[in-house]
Order: sequence, then structure tokens, then C-alpha cells
Amino acid sequence: MGALFTDGLASKPVSASPSFLVQAASTSQAQRFAQAEQEIKADYDLIVVGGGISGTSGAISAARNGLRVALVHERSMLGGNSSSEVKLFPENNSGFHPWIKEGGIHEEFHTEERARNHQAYVEGTMNCHWDLVLYEWVVREKNIRLYLNTHMHRVLFKDDAHIRAIQAIQLGTEKTFELSAPLFVDATGDGVLAYRAQADFRWGREGRAEYGESLAPERADEKVMGNTLFFRAVNVNKPVPFTLPEWAAEFPDENDLTARGHSFIDGGYWWIEVGAPHHPIKDTEEIRHEALRQLLGVWDHIKNRGPHGAENYGLEFVGFWPYKRESRRVIGDYVVTQEQVVNPKLLDDAVAYGCWGIDIHTQGGILARREIPYPPARTNENWETLGAQVYGIPLRALYSRRVENLMMAGRPISCSYVAFASSRVLATGSIVGQAVGVAASLCKKHGTTPRGVARHHAQECRQLILRQDGHIPGVENEDPNDLARQARVSASSEWRLEFPEPNGQRELTMPLAQLFPVSGNRLDRVELLLESKLSHPVQLELGVRAAPHVWDFRSTQDLAELSVTIPANHNGWIGFPLQASLDPERLYYIYTSAQRGIFWGQYKEVDGQPNRCPVAASPADLPGATRWRPLTNGYSFCLRLTPESRPYSPGNVIRGTNRPDRWSNIWISDPTRELPAWIELQWPSARQLNTIQLTFDTDANRRLTLPLFRHPDCVRDYRLDCWSEGAWQSIVEVKGNYVRRRVHRFEAVQSDRVRLTVLATNGAPSARVYEMRVYREA
Repeated sequence: MGALFTDGLASKPVSASPSFLVQAASTSQAQRFAQAEQEIKADYDLIVVGGGISGTSGAISAARNGLRVALVHERSMLGGNSSSEVKLFPENNSGFHPWIKEGGIHEEFHTEERARNHQAYVEGTMNCHWDLVLYEWVVREKNIRLYLNTHMHRVLFKDDAHIRAIQAIQLGTEKTFELSAPLFVDATGDGVLAYRAQADFRWGREGRAEYGESLAPERADEKVMGNTLFFRAVNVNKPVPFTLPEWAAEFPDENDLTARGHSFIDGGYWWIEVGAPHHPIKDTEEIRHEALRQLLGVWDHIKNRGPHGAENYGLEFVGFWPYKRESRRVIGDYVVTQEQVVNPKLLDDAVAYGCWGIDIHTQGGILARREIPYPPARTNENWETLGAQVYGIPLRALYSRRVENLMMAGRPISCSYVAFASSRVLATGSIVGQAVGVAASLCKKHGTTPRGVARHHAQECRQLILRQDGHIPGVENEDPNDLARQARVSASSEWRLEFPEPNGQRELTMPLAQLFPVSGNRLDRVELLLESKLSHPVQLELGVRAAPHVWDFRSTQDLAELSVTIPANHNGWIGFPLQASLDPERLYYIYTSAQRGIFWGQYKEVDGQPNRCPVAASPADLPGATRWRPLTNGYSFCLRLTPESRPYSPGNVIRGTNRPDRWSNIWISDPTRELPAWIELQWPSARQLNTIQLTFDTDANRRLTLPLFRHPDCVRDYRLDCWSEGAWQSIVEVKGNYVRRRVHRFEAVQSDRVRLTVLATNGAPSARVYEMRVYREA
């Protein structure tokens, strides 16, 4: 009789009747199963449920700030909607506003992924390199315990207002866990943890009167946006046939794909979206099947129903895990609404920001094939109503108002339906996750709740986020431990404001504007490079206004205005003698009236080349009645100022912000002088220091998707020296850098001077440094 094996453990051979053997085996199996079902218990400082981009960022942030973190994710790879399993493009928000690309941990992910990935970065084409970067960033954090393939299915309570633990089962290993912590983060996207914890949440759309939102329906309902499946297709350089399965949908002609562009064949489409009447949680299985039906029908249309150039393309990937847009929104102490999105005010506890347009999709998605899939926010027709400003997201919107130790990151944050249509995007979720991780660390430090941090420690939270390369509009470095703030700054050279020569032009079919930094207290004259294609002279009006931020054109107060004549068939510079008195070191914008037949010279950045558009300069147009629309992804109009402005001085590196906001906040060396270039901090007397933090330029103004890419403006080779015993002593020398933020820790030194020498960049002629911080850390 052979041995009986259960769970890899052998029992002794038994000589007995067959019935006895069955009974013995059953007893043994029951014991084994009982042992296997025993829960593995573990305790942490923080448990993050959901390993999408927001949960991953939150876990890393908390771990870096000293917490022991469990990251629980039900899939086999991190990234959620952005993973190669789903393939949603985790694009940054610079397509909506200038100088606003997300920083911090999100920036780290993107910079590293672009440096490694041999493929362009396009929606529907995400591959393993993104997955690997997220995985590597998590596993190298010693404070994180990663639970992949682990489904959280139950919440255990300490009392009515506090979660004690979660229970989860890990697929594959058949292990069950009870994980406890004093604090939890719901980053599930669906608000699953909050739902099981009985937190207050919203589903669907509020009525218009509830928050006074013009874009909300008149009456509340339970309608939500749908789920998408992507495909991936490749060109194999020979014909590839495709036969439509009989169970798939059909799209016989172009009219069946109303306003659904499908010229890019390689990566699938966000608009293969299945929504109402299906429920995005309860009907997930039905949605997947219906989305497959629609996807294959779209592919059949591309392959077999017209000249789409797809003869040699074959399907390489079809998604089976839908990209989910919407479900529960957990209610916090603050609800972000339409007013905060379109006309924001600075909030004392803002810890992140959003600026994506109000992106409300058509109910039903592709099932409503004769309707447009959504009204695009940036079109001339829609910007006035759907365009968002850069708005702060407060900490009060990132924790549950009912469950006192529950925070949220990603889609479930506290928003109205209309505001959620902007805040739901991946990049916003990622920086919210980083902020939540910082706030969680302060809960432990101060022995308080997330609400307590928002009420009593918001400033400390914001300062930590800034130090860790986050950005919060309008918030500046006030860290009393940063020795650099006490230093005098000098440099080998600095550059002036200079707009590049044009490589295109834009007609004044609507008013146009150009924002720029002014270092002095006067603006005597501006010159615009204009071409008239009219056979008669025309009057052109121009005004100048103040701007509080590099993306903010809301001011309506003219500081100066005048009208000049544009001669017939003119082509060249036109001067406007403003003679305006201004506050120095502030942002301003000039604007023109509309005039068909007049064209303003403009420059468009060339992908892969160093930036030439001036830092903190933003162009815009006015497609509607009142709201200016920034022109994004690297544009500037051709402009000359008198007197000259010099907004890139060395003092900017200690000004308090690590990107353009209320000022340029960057030192740029003279590009006409060959590198090396240096910048120096000097104190009245020697300071003891052991940490220097540097922030370089990886282009906060554009969305770049090139493969194997390193930002040309980023410093590549550099050296840090300190003055000691009458000579410069080397602290560190770095070669091959391509990342934005570097923190160097070293044995403490006593010095009254620190110098950064930039030896080379990744392609730009100038040294560009946003920030230098210096610390004496314990």
C-alpha cells in the first residue's frame, strides 16, 4: 500500500480495510485543513488596501517616513489600471495646464520607466517595464510587506468608529491573514475597505441643488461612468486575417463609431467603455463579456470594414480585467465640488492638487454608439464650462468622516460627482497617495487621527510633502531646519528671460495672451512678432495684468492698456509702449484683442531636445467669454521686453518652491558660456551639515513619451564641495544622473560655504537647478 500525501506531508502506510483507509484519510485531511485555515496574524503601523498607483505611492511614502506598512493588493502585479494587465496610460496633467507635471514619487516612477523602456509611452501600450519599476520601488523599501494576490474580504472592528484589522486570503498560497494596524488606507478604487467598514459614501450623481453645481443633473441619480478594455496590436509585416466571432458585436460602417477616433491602431481605445445599464461592481463579469464583444467588433471594423491600414496588424493582447472609472466616493470632513475645481481658493490643509478637465462620459459608453463618448474639456466649445483650474485637494477630503482611522487615496476620495470627474485620474491619485502616506506618519508621531493632523499639524504635513519633492500650489518651504534658507547665494552666471525665434504662428481668431516673470519694477515696452495678411491697417488692443500663478489668468484688472495700428501686409516686430509700473519679481501677462488676419509668431518645443520656452512663461487663448485656456505641452509666443527681465538668478534655489508657481524658482546658467557652471551657498559663519538635497529640471511643462529617454535639461554630472581649512574639499561627485531629486548624506562637516559644480547635463547647454536644501540631521 502506498503512502497517503496531504499538503506535502506523508502519513504512515496503514494495513486496514478500504473503509478504514477512507476514514483515516478524512480525519487526516480535516486536521491538515484546520491547520491550513489557521490565520497568519501580523501587526503594522499602516495597512494600505489596493496596490494601484495611488496605493503604491501611499505605501512608499509612509514607509519612507518611518511606518511599518502592509500593502495588500488582489492582483499579481502593482499598478491597478496603469499596469500592463489593463494598460491605461498614467499620463500627467501637463496636457491641461503648464508647469504642473506631478512630482515626488510619481515623478520617480515616470523618469525611471522612460529611461528603461524601449517603447513609446502611449495609452494602451503599457508593458512590463512600468510594472517592474513599481514592484522594484516597493520591494526596496524595507518597511513595506507586500501581499500580492491577496483579497481583503472582511473588516474587524475595535468599536463603531475604528477598524481593528482586516482579514484576507492569498490566492495560490491558500494562506489566510488577519492584519491589524491603528490606521488604514482605502486605495481599492471601488472603496471596498470603506464599504466593509461601514463608512459613509456616495454613489452616482448628486442633484444640482446639493452643492450648487451647474453641471450636476437636476435630480440625484445612481448613474456612473463605465469600464474599458484595451487591446494591443502589432504590425508583423505580412497580412493577418481576422474572423469576427459570432458572439461579438458588429460595427459595419463609420457611423457606428460616432466621434470615436481609431486611426492609432496599436494601442486600443479608452472609449471601448461599457456602462449603464450595468453596475460597475455587481455586474463586473457581464461588463467584461460585453466589453469583449464590443472590442472584437471594433477590431473587426478596423481590419475588415474599410481602409484603415490594418492589413498587417494582429492582436497581441486583449484585456480581460477592465479599467474601472467610478464607483463609491467616501465622504470626508470636506467634499471637493465643482466650485473648487473651476474657481479654486487656497486651502490651509491642501496637500495635493488636481487640474484635469471635468471629464464626464456618456452614460452607457459604447453601448450608446450613436452619441459622442464625452464632451472634451479643452475644445473651444467646452472650455468655458468644463475646463478646470489648478485646485488644491485638502487633507479633510482624504479621510472618512465616520471611521476615524480610515484614509482614502485615488478614486474614493471625498468629492462630488462633478469634481470626481476631474480628480479621478491616475496622476492625481498618485500624488494624493504620497500625501496620505505623509499624513499617516504624522498620526503616529503625534498620537492622533487623520482629522487631528488636518486640524493641528497640516502645516507640518505640507512641509514634509514639499521636502519630499511634492508640490502644493501656493505653498513654500518654511522648514526651520533647512540651513540653506539662511545662506547668501551666488553663481558663476545667470540667464535672462529670452523667448525663442518662431517655428510657427497662431492667428488671432480669439484673444491671445503670454504670461512671463518680470524681475524689475517697470515694463516700459513689449514687442510682438506679428504678421498681417490683410491689405488694410487694423487696430490691435493690448493690456497687461498680474498673475498669481504660472497657470492662472483669472485677473481682470488692467495695469496698463493701449491700442496700436498694424500696417497692411506687415511682417515683423510691433512695439507697444506700456510705461507700466509693476511690483518686482512677480508674474504678469499681456493679452491682445482678437483680429482675424493677424498672426503671432510662436515656438513649439521639439520632443527630445532641450527646452527653449522660458521657464515660468505660459501662453493662453480665450475661446469663450471669460476663461483663458493655457496652451500646453511646450508653446510660447514671440515677445521682447524692455527693460530686460532676469528671473533665473541663483537666489531662486532657496526661494521656497521646487518648480514654477508664483515665480520661476529656478537658477539657469548662461548658455553662451560652456559648462562647468557653479552655484554657491555661503553663511556668515561655519555651519555643521551632513545632508544636501538637490532638485534638478526634468521638465514640469510637458508630457513626453519617447522611449529610452532622459530629460536633456537634467544635470548629468556634478560635484559637491565644501570650503574647509582654506580650500574646497569634495563631498561627493556624481556621474550619469538623470533624476530630478538627489539627497546626499555624508559625515558631518563644518563649513561656511557649499558649492555645486555642474559638469555636464543630458543635452542642454545650461545648468538648471530648482532647489538646494542643507541639513544637519541627527
